[in-house]
Amino acid sequence: MSRRERDDYHRLRTAFLRLRAAVRDPNTGLFGPAYHFDRIRAMLADRPRVGVLWISLGDCRLVETVYGWETYDRLIARVADALVEGAGGLLSEETIIAAAGVHADALGWFVASTAEGDPVDGPAVEALAARLEERLGEELDREIELGVLEGLRVRVGVALLTDHPFHRFERRVLEALDRARTAAERPLDADRLGWLAELHRVLRERDVRCLFQPIVDLTSGETVGLEAFIRGPERSVFRWPRVMFSVGHDAGLAGDLDRVCRGRVISSVGEGDPPALLFVNTLAESLLDPEWHDDGTLAALASAGLSPGRIVLEVAESQFGSDPLEFVEPVRELRTRGYRLSLDDIGSGPRTSALVEALRPDFIKFDMTLIRGLEADSLRQEVVRSLVQLARRADARLIAERVETASEREALLACGARLGQGYLFGVERAVRRHGAGSGARPPGGAG
Repeated sequence: MSRRERDDYHRLRTAFLRLRAAVRDPNTGLFGPAYHFDRIRAMLADRPRVGVLWISLGDCRLVETVYGWETYDRLIARVADALVEGAGGLLSEETIIAAAGVHADALGWFVASTAEGDPVDGPAVEALAARLEERLGEELDREIELGVLEGLRVRVGVALLTDHPFHRFERRVLEALDRARTAAERPLDADRLGWLAELHRVLRERDVRCLFQPIVDLTSGETVGLEAFIRGPERSVFRWPRVMFSVGHDAGLAGDLDRVCRGRVISSVGEGDPPALLFVNTLAESLLDPEWHDDGTLAALASAGLSPGRIVLEVAESQFGSDPLEFVEPVRELRTRGYRLSLDDIGSGPRTSALVEALRPDFIKFDMTLIRGLEADSLRQEVVRSLVQLARRADARLIAERVETASEREALLACGARLGQGYLFGVERAVRRHGAGSGARPPGGAG
């Protein structure tokens, strides 16, 4: 093979791989519907109709918000595997399974006959959808225990595809998929309305709870402050604050929810001995809230035995968006009142350094993604050491979150970290002071 032929081969191969990547979902390994148009057309060649099913897991935001996109992708892949394997005998050999798109959260299924070989019609496809929901739901139950996340359940919508000599075939396939999708998402729309109503009730009744976790000196074990964690109503999808705030953000109510949580934290502190420092999770946009400066907030703090100088406003790095400079002046104004700032869930790249340089936080926090296995991972140890140096340059104090073992504590000390929080440092201290506490930080984080 000549050099020119090799170049042509590699160029064509590259074009093919790019084309395949555009129509093949890397998570499930399935191709999109367009890839199967010819096979679907062949299905309709000798039968009056083909059943079309749209299969999704409900509102992906619930799982991605609480557990992360990797978990949600794993669940989608498991559903796809179950379909490819025949879903326990529910599928006939004449089936086509397609991804709804690249990195999509739904699957399409084209079926020419039932598992018994009978032609498909409306009742047959509806019955098949019900059995499929039940069978795939069992697969998910084996994969992960999701507790109150009722938004994650298999939903199957159906439609029938027929050919028409005067209509473009490809358009009819996509229209049938869209009808099936609409049928699958109709219950989800009702769920979302229910979540919005529940959010309004939570705001109206201030139905949130507050837990506390100690932040300690890693050397002496002495408590230097408490972090407040918000939890929504039990046995509710809002038990996880990230879900509650996600729905609140979509409804334009995140700021109102943040104020309710702030008030609950302050009133809960008033039920026990006030800590030397109280870390209060807040949204970046709430740093602009004038309520931090008004007499009502200052009076509430005073009644709880607190002052602005003992309040640390904790904001996740990801909250600041692309232009953190817009927060420089609001943070400066808050500091004139005495409030302090903590950056939570920081990374280790240039963006983190720029954010620290711009805002000059009093505290910097990093969590378990760097801590798990730290004692045996020299690369992670080097990252932690770099964060220690970053904090020193900014005159900030570094806090390691979710410390769970003595070996992690020793590794952190060896890297130069001096403050930490997590299950290792005891639940009793927070419970004894405030009547409710949690040493471990469950999925969902703080609100």
